[in-house]
Amino acid sequence: MKRFVFLFSLSFLLLLRTASSSDDFIYFEGSAATVNKEVIFFSEIVFEQCLLRCGALPETHQKEFSLSETRERLIEEMLAIQEHEKLGLGQIDNVVFAEQLAEVEAKLASCGSTCRQDISEERLAKWLERKLVIRNFLYNRVELFVDVSEEDVRKELDRRAHGGFAADLSADEVRQEIREEKIARETQNWRTRAASRATITLSPLEGKWPEPMP
Repeated sequence: MKRFVFLFSLSFLLLLRTASSSDDFIYFEGSAATVNKEVIFFSEIVFEQCLLRCGALPETHQKEFSLSETRERLIEEMLAIQEHEKLGLGQIDNVVFAEQLAEVEAKLASCGSTCRQDISEERLAKWLERKLVIRNFLYNRVELFVDVSEEDVRKELDRRAHGGFAADLSADEVRQEIREEKIARETQNWRTRAASRATITLSPLEGKWPEPMP
């Protein structure tokens, strides 16, 4: 991402009360980033980091992300949400949502991290709804326009045949591979363009906040 302006003073401070199993404690939370004047709070990064650690989405696996990596993902998602709202695109399918939520709840229940213990059903549902809105947005803005021609497939099959690659994939499987590669490339191109047009401000993450949940 280009032209980040680093903010070295705490901003958008909120006084939050967080309950533990034994007693209450109070800490100050601040913004981790602003994207076109919309704030991403540190608690959102910790929450997202937990669900990434648990591989909560049906199509994902458990993986550890740093605070900065998680923040970058949330910035990209906020850019997608903002454009989705600006364009007034459609909402998610209720049947799909219910099916996915059941899968997410099952994956979270089997996660070994203690960070999942205080996640409410309501917050989890809102998180999943946001993910599905973003997925639908990227489909309508990127995937829908990705085309794989027969020439593309033929060239790739020829390349594999003459390059010593294993020739155990069918034409349809090669077509799907090419499509997935094109989608990934075009999605990254969209993210790069969206970030270059946005006003993004980052605040310090390390050493300023309570430690993330284990």
